[in-house]
Amino acid sequence: MKYNLEKAFKFIEENEKEMQQVWIDLCKVESPSIDTEGVNQAVEFLGEKLNGYGMETKIHKFSQGPNSITAYFNNGSTEKEMAILGHLDTVHKKGLFGEEVVKVDIENDMIYGPGVLDCKGGVIVGTLVARALNSIGYDKMIKLAFSGDEEVGHRYTLGEGKQFFLDELKGFKACIDCETGFVDGRVVVGRKGTTNFKIAIRGKAAHSGNEPQNGISAIKEAAYKTINIEKNNDFNSIHYNVGVIEGGTSQNTIPEFCTLTVNVRFRKLSDLEKIKNFLTEITNTSFVEGTTAEITQISLSDPMEQTEKNIKLFEILKKNSEELGFGTPYSCYLGGGSDAAHSVTLGIPTLCGMGVKGYENHTIRERAVLSSLVERAKLIVKTILTLPENFEGEN
Repeated sequence: MKYNLEKAFKFIEENEKEMQQVWIDLCKVESPSIDTEGVNQAVEFLGEKLNGYGMETKIHKFSQGPNSITAYFNNGSTEKEMAILGHLDTVHKKGLFGEEVVKVDIENDMIYGPGVLDCKGGVIVGTLVARALNSIGYDKMIKLAFSGDEEVGHRYTLGEGKQFFLDELKGFKACIDCETGFVDGRVVVGRKGTTNFKIAIRGKAAHSGNEPQNGISAIKEAAYKTINIEKNNDFNSIHYNVGVIEGGTSQNTIPEFCTLTVNVRFRKLSDLEKIKNFLTEITNTSFVEGTTAEITQISLSDPMEQTEKNIKLFEILKKNSEELGFGTPYSCYLGGGSDAAHSVTLGIPTLCGMGVKGYENHTIRERAVLSSLVERAKLIVKTILTLPENFEGEN
């Protein structure tokens, strides 16, 4: 069936102002990952909007932590064409942006505020794409799947937020994650995974003036471990960062306890065994005689492995971008993770970083380009409509 692309584009243009306002209003609902109530308010707000557009909407609740949401237009089709991902939690504490949470600068084509770029702007892109396709009678399934605790790797939902994606994305031909978009045209085809470990070190306390010879410094041991961990860095493969060191009780006490928090970035799930073995070896090695240590893995976010399927999908999108006059995007591989990892795990061709374009996410200067909402929506719509019937989906 041939669909009217120009009609879809006209819908996008005619609904731009309305969707910009939804974007603004959604960002005014401050929703840091740690604030379950705030995230749930954002989910409820979006759910009401999606219901109003006529979408079948479901709010997914977990044993703990914030909710997630899925939505699609029920056109009777079971043909799963495209899943569009995003998230409704942000990294910003409530109140960080002041009383005027969201600011719009029409003259400079910019919107400022928590999550305008990462990732509520992307949520609006996905919503506009689904609405535009529905307006032209598109008869395949486009599913929106938006998380409530992406920024913390689904830690607050005890991993149930990750399983949510694995369950909801099965069987889709392709997937686009509307994460932070880049003004230089980058499109993400792969991301490193991340895992965090705590190494708890114990020495022996002593008065540093009266009997320093009787003390065993846990902090000194931590210093040796830090150096030996980080000297094994390979920025193109596995990267270790000892990001937090906590220890000691006073300046005149040999410290008995010290804890290291180690962040590790890696390219493939198969790297995990190597990482665990290496850190366990460092943990079990006493560089300062008399110290002991224990290691605990505290979180894991899978990598979005770069696959040939991802590259094939990128080439389709690249051609469409050029034809639409949006420039020539280029593929990239990033160190930061996203939920695109889960669709790739299922064998689904996936692209990430397809939300609105902008600058300085995760900072108080976070801002997005207003007009990129329309550009991104048009590009994704055209990409969906030009996917070959035999495009390789799930394994």
